[in-house]
Amino acid sequence: MQRCLQLAALGFGKTSPNPMVGAVIVCDGKIIGEGYHHKCGEAHAEINAINSVKNKELLTKSTLYVNLEPCSHHGKTPPCADAIIQHKIPKVVIGSIDYNSKVNGSGISKLQNAGIDLVINVCQKDCETLNSRFFSFHKKQRPYIILKWAQTNDGFMDIDRDLDKGKSNWITNPALKVLVHKWRSEEDAIIVGFNTIKNDNPQLTTREYVGKNPKRFVMQRGTEIISKNSYNPISENVREAINQLYNFGVQSVIVEGGRRTICKFLDSEMWDEARILLGNINWGRGLKAPEIPKIPNEIIDIDGNKLIYVRRYL
Repeated sequence: MQRCLQLAALGFGKTSPNPMVGAVIVCDGKIIGEGYHHKCGEAHAEINAINSVKNKELLTKSTLYVNLEPCSHHGKTPPCADAIIQHKIPKVVIGSIDYNSKVNGSGISKLQNAGIDLVINVCQKDCETLNSRFFSFHKKQRPYIILKWAQTNDGFMDIDRDLDKGKSNWITNPALKVLVHKWRSEEDAIIVGFNTIKNDNPQLTTREYVGKNPKRFVMQRGTEIISKNSYNPISENVREAINQLYNFGVQSVIVEGGRRTICKFLDSEMWDEARILLGNINWGRGLKAPEIPKIPNEIIDIDGNKLIYVRRYL
């Protein structure tokens, strides 16, 4: 199952709205086939694993391992459960149930009714952690929410715009800028607040990294409206905004707003992880960065700057 997860992770940032799935086929203690879901719309992991087996006769005495329940419905591709039954694979080991309403146990039922021996919920926590975005969307009915901001070594995230007009407010090094653009390519959407648009007019793209641009959303303020041609407007109320994103089919979002927007999500307890970029610089004054009363899960040094991960549910 750990090998399934390794394979599944190769599709990170490319499979949404589908989950990341890896599959391994074992016969007589040896791996004879592997596969993973490369991209939404393409073949699923189980199909790629079956197709990789050179001697298909071995499938009739093999075990298929997969980190998520095989699908049972026709989408952009045929049901994987049907292919498993068709190739007479006698045993399937599943990491977690698929909580998508289109599946949610029906794949397991189909395999059981075909007489296939099933083992379910193997390494379940690891499987759900890998697909935290997918599970958040289908179990919690909301996107997976990542808060991100940069702050100085002495705890400021922005200059005092009344006193320091014309001063550069760049905090971290170029390596972290590339990393942030990589993060954007991995998520469905990005949110900023009205002030961020008004003050900085950010592009919110992946121009420093080869990857897809996220959908851009701005939390409106009262009657001050941002042009729909540039950003998609959503409610200033956090819970309403999150419901809107869910209805748009957004499974994951990075919140890159200023202090006001970030603190709204913290105060509403609507977040899953925070990524804090700590620059090796002191300003002495400015807008104080938000504070999270939780010990960091991980701190990484990147060219003299630090990347701090805080994960809410670990």
